[in-house]
Amino acid sequence: MDLKKRLKNIVQKDKENNPKYLIDVIKSDFFYLINNYFEVNFEDILLDIQPKENSYEIIVNCVGDRMKLARILPE
Repeated sequence: MDLKKRLKNIVQKDKENNPKYLIDVIKSDFFYLINNYFEVNFEDILLDIQPKENSYEIIVNCVGDRMKLARILPE
């Protein structure tokens, strides 16, 4: 098995065995996205993953202090 495939397997098993790790990774990705539009603190993002019969319910709650204004160049 090549190194890249082994690393992918390790990361996948880590996510399955450590739900907190998976939640932190998703929170980090969400923070990176939402921080482009709102002033938010990482600690203010609440994320929960609930297994359903054949799927997962992902619940995200976030509080932003203010909306960031889009930078538009004048015509």
